Amino acid sequence: MAYGEFKRGVVSNERDVLFVNIDFGFGMGILIGDLTCYAKSGFSGEFGQIPFFQNERICHCGKRGCLGTETLDLALLEAVKARIKLGSSSVLSVRHTDVHQLRLEEIIKAARQEDSLVAKLLSDIGDKLRKSIAMLINMFNPELVIFGGKVFETGDFTWLPIRNALNKFALGLANNDTQLQLSLLGARARVMGGCLIARGQVIFGCN
Repeated sequence: MAYGEFKRGVVSNERDVLFVNIDFGFGMGILIGDLTCYAKSGFSGEFGQIPFFQNERICHCGKRGCLGTETLDLALLEAVKARIKLGSSSVLSVRHTDVHQLRLEEIIKAARQEDSLVAKLLSDIGDKLRKSIAMLINMFNPELVIFGGKVFETGDFTWLPIRNALNKFALGLANNDTQLQLSLLGARARVMGGCLIARGQVIFGCN
């Protein structure tokens, strides 16, 4: 996905770019000096595995308390289910007598309809992400940070807390040089990136 964003997304002349994707996984693509960073074993950018919380929740990586345990799509889905079970009001509780049948797509649709429960939970996710994004800016001093994934398809509920918090948590000099943008490619970035990598390997012997 990151390669697709770097080559066919919002990137124009920027040479130092981060792509943060929050979906059923939490990953980050890194472009430094116009070169894609893969690192020794090809696992650079596993940002979601930072031990950020003291929550004892088991991450899909097998560790506990990773950043992704409270910010991924699955965390949103489980939080909505739990709050509805406790009696919180939502358009989703009206549509479903069995919350176990709830799907993420329905939650995203409810967010776009400004459902108060979903809006609150998305805002909470934005609050949890903001310090970690500021940390990225302090570490990499990028020209551009692109955000993609289902969490950011819900509008401003998650996006605004991140934007508003950077002045508070990111270094001023680094933050002033960094643009924040949402992905224009969405899910197409995965297919486009894969095709571009394959083309580069076949034609040029590299990507």
